[in-house]
Amino acid sequence: MERLAKRVFLIGWDGADWKMINPLLEKGQMPNLERFINGGVMGNIASLTPMLSPILWTSIATGKHADKHEILGFAEPDGATGNIRPVTSTSRKCKAIWNILSERGLKAGVVNWFASHPAEKINGFVVTDRFPHAAGPPDKEWPVPANAVHPVELIEELRDCRVHPAATTPMQILPFIPKLAELDHAKDSNLHQLRMLLATCATTHSAATWLMHTRECDFIGVYYDTVDRFAHAFMEYHPPKMDHVSDKDLEQYKDVMNGCYRFHDMMLGRIMELAGEDTTIILLSDHGFHCDRLRPTGSSKIKDGRPVAWHRLHGILAINGPNIKKDQRVYGASLLDIAPTILGMLGCPVPKDMDGHVLTQIFDSEPVDFDEIDTCETPQDDAAAFDAEEDPWVAQEMLSRLAALGYIEDGGTEGVLLDRARNLGQVYASTGRPAKAIEQYEKVLSKKPDDKACKIAIALCHLQMGQLDQCEQAIKGILTDQADAPQANLYMGMIAFRRGQTDKALRYLQRAEKADPRLPGLHCQIGNVYLRRKRWADAERSFNKAMTIDGDSAEAHDGLGVAYRWRKRPEEAVYEHMQSIALLHHRPQTHIHLGLALADVGRIDWAIRAFNVALEQNPANPFPHRCLAQLYERAKKDPVKAERHRQLARVRAEQRSQQAGVDDQDA
Repeated sequence: MERLAKRVFLIGWDGADWKMINPLLEKGQMPNLERFINGGVMGNIASLTPMLSPILWTSIATGKHADKHEILGFAEPDGATGNIRPVTSTSRKCKAIWNILSERGLKAGVVNWFASHPAEKINGFVVTDRFPHAAGPPDKEWPVPANAVHPVELIEELRDCRVHPAATTPMQILPFIPKLAELDHAKDSNLHQLRMLLATCATTHSAATWLMHTRECDFIGVYYDTVDRFAHAFMEYHPPKMDHVSDKDLEQYKDVMNGCYRFHDMMLGRIMELAGEDTTIILLSDHGFHCDRLRPTGSSKIKDGRPVAWHRLHGILAINGPNIKKDQRVYGASLLDIAPTILGMLGCPVPKDMDGHVLTQIFDSEPVDFDEIDTCETPQDDAAAFDAEEDPWVAQEMLSRLAALGYIEDGGTEGVLLDRARNLGQVYASTGRPAKAIEQYEKVLSKKPDDKACKIAIALCHLQMGQLDQCEQAIKGILTDQADAPQANLYMGMIAFRRGQTDKALRYLQRAEKADPRLPGLHCQIGNVYLRRKRWADAERSFNKAMTIDGDSAEAHDGLGVAYRWRKRPEEAVYEHMQSIALLHHRPQTHIHLGLALADVGRIDWAIRAFNVALEQNPANPFPHRCLAQLYERAKKDPVKAERHRQLARVRAEQRSQQAGVDDQDA
């Protein structure tokens, strides 16, 4: 198939968020990014659950959920020693984009990607995530870790690209902390961490730009973790002032996050210069990062190995290059779509076993039919196994650094295994496999019987499966303290709603709202109760309240669309459902609601497409088949297709009736 891109550069900014970027663009303080998005497409990209960087960046590189690639956290057990180690490339159970391209004869390169160590022997180069981190004092020799670079002859070229934290100068720190002179340089832990993160970022960028300049490749992927790590260290100091932050700390560190983004804009400018106009550049983040009134209470620093409280579901996506639309929006993108899109751009067949799809909407030409194959995976070839010799000192340094940053908890090998089980449970729950999720959560509870988070997760899985009595019993046994009352009332309201007890549900949800009115999901639940009770105006107010708190709530836009449709405002309903899909494409019920609204305005072909998308995402639901049967019979005058969908609806309904407690997603 014809290539749509001569070469592709994939640039990852971990944790970058349009909410931080847009004000800087408006002030002209990120000129390179402004030029980039004006000449290409931009939009949100939906993250995955759990929002942990090693998992997400591996899903970006593979196009697959974590239960397939099996990178399930920051650390993993080392089968040879029984100790724990940072996650490695040898533990990834499916091929990354650079493996696939290399096997097809294309040259690929990757710098600092999560779980890329030891360096894989591909047709191109690999600089692993062990390479950028300083090891030892500045006056000592700083060896490159074993297996951190492929091919090994690149080591001498890249050795001088590394920057030690001690080599950072006051002039380099001042854009982040203008009042640097007021700090105690020897004792200020924030300053120490900033210098360490800045040096790591500079090393990554130096190595990447040198390789871009000296090596011709069809694909290069570079990962910068700095935005996310800066944000965990300094977002609590970003204006407006948070209650727990002192006036002194606010004055000292309030400029750090803006400085971080402006620094990344400078690096992007250099990459654009090196890439040239004939290169397609994809810039994305794996998730966003709360920076406004939705920031959680307390510190942004990671205290318990679970950094996700500050993470936001929507990251950034921008694409610029030949055959890409200019100054346009991209809608409904997922992290899983990046790998198949790159393969399609470079003329390679797209594996059907990838969980994402090619973002065909970004191209300025007519829709392209991309070649497909069943899979790129092959049985493990033992003869091609890595010389995965590990430097235990370097591995321990990496673990110590991750622990200091709060990314892993104490608990040794057992703690890591439990964390992986917990994360896998979240993957299963978020992808509609609650029974498998419960199996993982129960593994955690067998070792940590007091783990409240796992107990709540199991209760929600029972709710997901329609097992309402089990869910209610679990919630009443877990959330007993007064501090738990908002959460308990929310869940009890959801249970009552599923039982059809709307008065009771509303009482529970209003108690939760009184205790904590900042939760957009809570207002969406209240809106859903009003929809069930046909109180359309009240529902509209609730969903609007949710969007006032978080304008990127896909659930709120969808619910508002349903309210508009019942209030005989179908055009506005179509708009809100489209907004919801743009934020979160993989939500079958939204496509159903869109199909109903499109049918109301006479867009029959579009409505048929919406119902078909709903079926692609949830083939077991009979309701879209019923809708399609009516459209084909009444609007398209096609009795054959109408009867086929009626039959399929009956089959799906019979199958569903055998699964006790599973509701039909009827609108």
